[in-house]
Amino acid sequence: MYKFFLYCMLVILYLGLAKTLSPSELGVHYLQNEKGFAKLSDKENSSFILIDTHVTGFLIKTYYQKYRVISDYENIEDLIVRTSKEFARRNMENIGLSLFRRADGREEFNPLPPGSLYIGDLEYGYWKKNRDGKMEWRFNKSFKNLPNYLGWGEFRPDEEFYKEMKLRTNAGQPYYGPNNEFGTKGKVTRAAFPHFFREDRMKKVELKTLLIEYLKENF
Repeated sequence: MYKFFLYCMLVILYLGLAKTLSPSELGVHYLQNEKGFAKLSDKENSSFILIDTHVTGFLIKTYYQKYRVISDYENIEDLIVRTSKEFARRNMENIGLSLFRRADGREEFNPLPPGSLYIGDLEYGYWKKNRDGKMEWRFNKSFKNLPNYLGWGEFRPDEEFYKEMKLRTNAGQPYYGPNNEFGTKGKVTRAAFPHFFREDRMKKVELKTLLIEYLKENF
């Protein structure tokens, strides 16, 4: 009887601890899969860039993603959504990529490097020959801050990048750059969003340790 009672208490404590460590879901939208992006923003020229993903809870896990939403030129906001386990896990390798884009009534869902919506659009920029003789994309002065928001760093796409990106777009395939610069394993992404790759985020804490700390603080 005592063991059964202790087991029940542990279950209750686990659930309480899971809730304590979970952020409030008040006002947080739910994104089951990529089809739900359209409901999160009705603005044209919109791009959703995945910049973080997180899971909370022990017995009951809740999955969250954080997006940088760029729309209507330089309207920038960071948006946190609750998402399905399947969708969160499917995109674990897609940190730093644009998972949804809308322009001219068209919607795209294949993962592409951030800024793919604007490359080649003369409303945003132009092609200029670089020191290596390659045509390189540059943003107009009115959009000079976009590379910072996109997480490009020193990276600038050239025409070969653009052509391959368009081929992947038409085929509905993901694209991580000619040398896999983007995505969770990409060096450009890792430099742009270092908070996601901090060592302390990757450490696993034993449930026993968390439970002991919880008991000390609350009993």
